[in-house]
Amino acid sequence: MLVLCALLLSSCDGDDSAQHLQHPKAGVHRVEVLRLEKQPVTVKQTLTGTLEAVNKIRLYNEESGRITRLPFYEGDRVKKGQVLVQLDDTLLKLDVARARAAREQAELDLSRVKTLLPKKIATEEEVAKAETEVDLARAEEKRQLTRLQRSSIRAPIDGIITDRLYETGDILPAQTHILTLVDPDALRLKAGLAERWMPLVKTGQPVNLRIDALAGQIFKARLNRIYPTINPESHKGIIEILLKPAPPNVLAGQFARADIVLNAGKKLTLPVPAVQYEIEGAYIYRIKDNKERGISQVEKVSVETGRQFGEQLEIVSGIKTGDRIVVRGFIGLRDGKSVEIAHESGQTGKSQEDNQKERQ
Repeated sequence: MLVLCALLLSSCDGDDSAQHLQHPKAGVHRVEVLRLEKQPVTVKQTLTGTLEAVNKIRLYNEESGRITRLPFYEGDRVKKGQVLVQLDDTLLKLDVARARAAREQAELDLSRVKTLLPKKIATEEEVAKAETEVDLARAEEKRQLTRLQRSSIRAPIDGIITDRLYETGDILPAQTHILTLVDPDALRLKAGLAERWMPLVKTGQPVNLRIDALAGQIFKARLNRIYPTINPESHKGIIEILLKPAPPNVLAGQFARADIVLNAGKKLTLPVPAVQYEIEGAYIYRIKDNKERGISQVEKVSVETGRQFGEQLEIVSGIKTGDRIVVRGFIGLRDGKSVEIAHESGQTGKSQEDNQKERQ
C-alpha cells in the first residue's frame, strides 16, 4: 500500500509540472475605432454676473442753493421732463431781471447813438462800442436765464428713482449728487469670457438668462457688445448681454447666469482619451491595413492639437478625414502591433455596418 501511494503521488507531480510548462495561447488585441469626419462643433459656456441698468443717471445741481422741492422717493416712477429737484431761485430771478434791464438799456443807447451818427454828433467808433455793449448785455441775460433754468432739475428719461441722498430744506453746494435715476426696462450683464472663446462670439447672437431669484425661468437676451481688449491678468475678455425689455420682477442687482452657445464651425475632433502624450508631444494610433498579410496594424502618428470642446479635442494637423483612429484598447498597444477591430463607428456615432446600410 505504501508503494502504491508513492507511485500515485509521483504521477500527480508529473502532471502538474507538465501543465506549468504549457504557455497559454496569446490573445488577439482588440480595439475600437473611430472614422474621422469633419463635423460642426459647438461649445456651451455659462457666464455669471450681476444685472445692472444700461441707463443709470446721477443727478447733480450746477447751482448752489437750498432745496425747496424734492417730491420723489426711492422706487417712484417718473416721466421725462418732470421736475425732480427745485432749488431756491429768488436771487437768480433778481439776477435775470437785472440782466434784462441792462440789455434793454444797452439797446436804447445803441439806438440813440445810431440817430446821432448822420448828424456827425456820434462817430463810427461810438456806434461799434454801443453794439458791443448790446452783445455783452444779451449774453449776460442769456447766462442768467440759463442759471435760473438749472435751478430746476428735470428727469432726462422715463425711469425709477433708486437713490435719494438729501431732503427738502438742505442747502447744497454746487456739483452735489442728489438723486439717481435708472431705466428699469433695459438691463445688462457684463461677464468675462476666456480669451480662446472670444473669436467665436458675435454681436446679436441669442443668449439664455437664468436668474437665481427667479428659479426655473429662462429669459431671452442677446449679445449686445464685445469689449475690444483682453485682461492680461485673467486672460478674459468682456462681453455685454442685453435684456430688453426687462420682464416683471427682473431687477438691477440680481445675480444672473448666461448660457451662450459658441459655434466653431466644422472641425476634425477626437474624444479626449484617444489622444496620448509623451515628451515629444501628442500622438494617436491610426489603423493601417496590411493587405499582403490580410491583417490590420496600428501606426503611431504625431498630431498637433487645438482647442478642447467639451469631451472633444480639435486636431489641427497630422491626420485627415477618413482616417481610422483607435479610441479604446490602448493597454499594451504599440506601433506596428496587429489588432482586431471590435467596433468601428463614424463621428455621428453610427457603426460601420449602419453607414454601409445607409449608402445602400
